[in-house]
Amino acid sequence: MTALRGVAVLVLLLTALLLQLTVLPRFGLPGATPDLLLVVVAALGLAGGEVRGAGAGFAAGLALDLVPPADGVLGLSALVLTAVGYVAGVWGYERDRGALLTIGAVSGLAAAAVVGYAMVGGVVADPRIVWERVPLLVGTQALYAAVLAAFVVPLVGALVRRLAPQDTGYELGRYDR
Repeated sequence: MTALRGVAVLVLLLTALLLQLTVLPRFGLPGATPDLLLVVVAALGLAGGEVRGAGAGFAAGLALDLVPPADGVLGLSALVLTAVGYVAGVWGYERDRGALLTIGAVSGLAAAAVVGYAMVGGVVADPRIVWERVPLLVGTQALYAAVLAAFVVPLVGALVRRLAPQDTGYELGRYDR
């Protein structure tokens, strides 16, 4: 079942990547282009924990950095999406949160990711960083992520639960059970 889950996550990430690069920019929405890949990484972190979230974030970010039209700093997306997956996994360990709180968390992670892209891009002198546009991008990215999260997070959670192995009652690094 673990191999099947890995294949399902890979297909999910590749599908989100292709939709983000081909379909979502065609909508012509104001501000940022909706970041479906970030929402899927956050959903995987929420459903699978911090290690799986960080792993999915790294794989998704590296793919985003390498797939054409990759014109940015190599590793920037991998760094930011790894952090998003990890934070979502840490936050998602407590499963008794409401839907609105979960959507708000994914929206906040999307806004923080825009700031993270801008900060790291500013440090490495990425010419695509325009600081005057960052507030607009933060707001629109948070809004688009909230709308996407309402649909994506429950679907990804159901997929991960369906393909998850039986709980052994012991999780490496967690002694609070």
